[in-house]
Amino acid sequence: MDEVKSGYMRIGIDASRTFEENPTGTERYAYEITTRLLNLPEARGHEWILYTKHKIQTSKFKFPSNVRTQVVPLKYLWTQAGLAARTWVDGLDALWVPAHTLPVFRKPGVKTAVTIHGIEYEWLPAFENPLQRWYLPLSTEYAAKTASKVISVSKFTKEELVRRMGVDPEKIEVVWEGMSEDAKVGEKEVRNVLEKYGLERGNYLLFVGTVQPRKNLERLIEAYGKLSSERLKLVIAGKLGWGYDQVVKLAGQLAGKVVLTGYIEDKERVILLKSAGIYVQPSITEGFGLPVLEAMAAGIPVVSSEGGALKEVLEIPGTGGKYAGVLFDPTDTDDMTDKIKLVVGDERLKKSLVDRGLRRAGDFSWDKAARETYNILVNL
Repeated sequence: MDEVKSGYMRIGIDASRTFEENPTGTERYAYEITTRLLNLPEARGHEWILYTKHKIQTSKFKFPSNVRTQVVPLKYLWTQAGLAARTWVDGLDALWVPAHTLPVFRKPGVKTAVTIHGIEYEWLPAFENPLQRWYLPLSTEYAAKTASKVISVSKFTKEELVRRMGVDPEKIEVVWEGMSEDAKVGEKEVRNVLEKYGLERGNYLLFVGTVQPRKNLERLIEAYGKLSSERLKLVIAGKLGWGYDQVVKLAGQLAGKVVLTGYIEDKERVILLKSAGIYVQPSITEGFGLPVLEAMAAGIPVVSSEGGALKEVLEIPGTGGKYAGVLFDPTDTDDMTDKIKLVVGDERLKKSLVDRGLRRAGDFSWDKAARETYNILVNL
């Protein structure tokens, strides 16, 4: 990565997803990178403008004096009209968009960076709309090809951008995601959460994420149904996104054994992770796979699909291809069952996976990601 250049810049950040009440993966990424980046000592040498859809509580989010917020109060065409106009009005030197789309009619000469989390459009609900099926790839390809720099959250996504869209690999920087500090929880809180969902510590499989087709949860429930253990439950922790009807139906057929929690707050997520027996990530594809990283950091053995960037997150550098988890083919339910059984029945393997996972988790940090993103922005 380039050395940081000197000189004042006025840098805008699309913060439309940054301060959501119930964040999913992309919103958490935007929040963690933005807030940490702005508090870097060297960031005080520049002016920063956060563009939001709504007024945020400045008492809750403390920013240095060189940071200001600007509400762009548009319901429609927020990026292509509202954000585009601000590049002119505010005389930006640079603009960073943490998720996919750049304004087309932006101020000439403004440098741009865009973070692309993945290009698996076929797994998005909007892809069923003919207009969106055309717009989603086109808008991402436009952003990737016209941005001064593209930030990719994994090597896998970088390779997909080059292979499927012909983006110049030299303009793509890979910046891995990190982990948030665990919410502080007491033993009483742990007991209350486990009682709430009817769980025993260490005696359930856990998945964390939005319930949607890409997560491959139907196969996970089918694989779980083939296990012989009577006490081992399956917990699917995350809000119901789209295309979830069959997941709910299959869970109902295993009444009392599959727990659908719905959306969970940070404390519950931390408790469920640290109290699980095994974390299972069945996704067909992932642009990164943050819950896998969080499970490793929590000291929980991981059984994971090899889809998308998951192998990359789990692979331990310098070990000749060793992984911090047991991998399976996401399209093969029997393979999924076999790999879960393997870990459930082998305490030595569990300990080895925990040790490897803790080691691998140390390679990822939001502070590191924020500093790398800062260096990209001031060198555009």
